[in-house]
Amino acid sequence: MNFLTLRCLLPLLLLNFVYSGQILRMIKRRARDNQLQKNKQLLLKLTVSLHQPLHHVKEGWIVQPLDHFNQQNSNTFPQRFFVNEAYWQHPDGPVFLYIGGEGPLVEYDVLTGHHSDMAEEHGALLLALEHRFYGDSINPD
Repeated sequence: MNFLTLRCLLPLLLLNFVYSGQILRMIKRRARDNQLQKNKQLLLKLTVSLHQPLHHVKEGWIVQPLDHFNQQNSNTFPQRFFVNEAYWQHPDGPVFLYIGGEGPLVEYDVLTGHHSDMAEEHGALLLALEHRFYGDSINPD
């Protein structure tokens, strides 16, 4: 590699190292906003066509241990989840678990997306569990 190429690449590598966290957070936020916008548009389209997709979505809470590895610690926190039973072939259909990423869960997360398409294809019950450090499931610790 010649000196001129190295002189051009070095500042780019330095900028990438310094701002990579901010850039990744911005990309993640933009992707989440786009996903929510797409889901809202689908929900609006389904509502206009007289379907009631939210009718099949239920919100629930489960009490989780704060520390699963310490039997002496009895502290708990509430963890939110959503259930979509629109496609479920009750009682023998499979159950798909969608675990939320670094962001809050909303009802739309069990209405659209690849996991929702797969649940429809296989007649599955779709559960979405919110991450314990995001949304309404933030533990008190």
